[in-house]
Amino acid sequence: MKGYFITGTDTGVGKTIVTACLATLFKSRGEDVGVMKPIETGVNPECSSSANSDAKFLMEVTGTQDPLEYVCPFRLKMPASPYQAARFEGKELDPEKILERFRALQSKHSMMLVEGVGGLLVPITRRYNVVDLALQMGLPLIIVSRFQIGTLNHTLLTINAARQHGLKIKGVILNSSNEGELNAVEADQGSLIKEFSDVPILGTCPYINDLSSQGINQSLVLLQSQFQQI
Repeated sequence: MKGYFITGTDTGVGKTIVTACLATLFKSRGEDVGVMKPIETGVNPECSSSANSDAKFLMEVTGTQDPLEYVCPFRLKMPASPYQAARFEGKELDPEKILERFRALQSKHSMMLVEGVGGLLVPITRRYNVVDLALQMGLPLIIVSRFQIGTLNHTLLTINAARQHGLKIKGVILNSSNEGELNAVEADQGSLIKEFSDVPILGTCPYINDLSSQGINQSLVLLQSQFQQI
C-alpha cells in the first residue's frame, strides 16, 4: 500500500496545500488517490465549504466521491487542538473510529494521503497524540516546513520526535507561503535541515496565488519539476 502521512512543524505551515499538490501530482501519474483529514477544528460542520474546510478542499482537488464522514470523521467548531476543542464541546474523540475509516478508504485507493492535525505531539485524547495515529496508520511521514528563520529548530524537533517514536520519515517539503524571492537565510534552510538531520529535502512547494483546485491543477508542470524525488 502506497501513501504518506503529512505532518507539519506547527499549525499553519501549509499542510493542506502541500497535501493537495501531492494529490494532484500522484493523480497525474495514474494513481487512484484517496485523502483523509482525520480531525478538523475551527470549522462549523453545518456551514462549511472548500473555502473554509481543509477536508472539503482536499475532496474537491481530488474529485473523490468518498463520504465526508470517512474523509473527516471528526469536525469541531473551536480553532484549537483536537483534545481542547472536543473538551470545550463536551465531546470525546475516538481514535479507533478514525482508524476504521482509514482502513476502509485504504482498501479503495492505490494511494492514501493523510493530513495530520498541527504537529506530531498535538493531543487527540489525554493519552493519544497525532504521532500515535501516524504510527497506527503505518504510513511514512512527510514533514512540511517553512523557509522563515526558526524553521531549523522546529524541523529538527519534529524529526527527533518522529524518530523517537519509530516513525519512518520519507523527507521534508519546504512550503513557499509568500510570493517573491527568498533571502539568503531562507534559501539556506533546506541544506541546513539535511546537514543536521540527514533527512532528504523532497522539494519545494511553490507559492500558488490561486488557492483553488483549478489553481493547483494549473501548477502541475511546476509541481512535477519540484517533486521529482517522490
